[in-house]
Amino acid sequence: MINWDIVPFEGIGKFKLYSSVSDIKKILDEEKISYNEKIYDNKYCTNPEPWVELKVKDTIGFWFVKNKLFKIWVEKKFLGILPNGLKVGMLMEEACKIDSELQFDDWNEIWKSSIGYWVEDKVATKKIVTIAVFIREILDDDLFYSYEWC
Repeated sequence: MINWDIVPFEGIGKFKLYSSVSDIKKILDEEKISYNEKIYDNKYCTNPEPWVELKVKDTIGFWFVKNKLFKIWVEKKFLGILPNGLKVGMLMEEACKIDSELQFDDWNEIWKSSIGYWVEDKVATKKIVTIAVFIREILDDDLFYSYEWC
């Protein structure tokens, strides 16, 4: 199990947003953490830049475009917490009490916080199943998908 601090707009533990694929692979290799890599060609997108995902099973995932880390998400076996105390496995009701800014996004079916993270909950258990942190540019679709920040 991995237990690192989750910091919105910055990263998680040693993993910093805007890092390169090779930087993240180096840390994973040094920590002896196995991972899988997948490439999404995005050829049908308006700006068809391939995305790369590095995934540690049931724990953490890293998303890159143009060799820059733009999003990190954690799940099941991840033990770290956000500065406000939110963590995977917490009841969504408790999370909303801690962060009154959490708003449900019907389109994406996730909870969004104005302080720089998203959470996904499982309807059956009403518990957080994933937490994502990301670069600020992701908050503006036009800016993000222009990839000028890369």
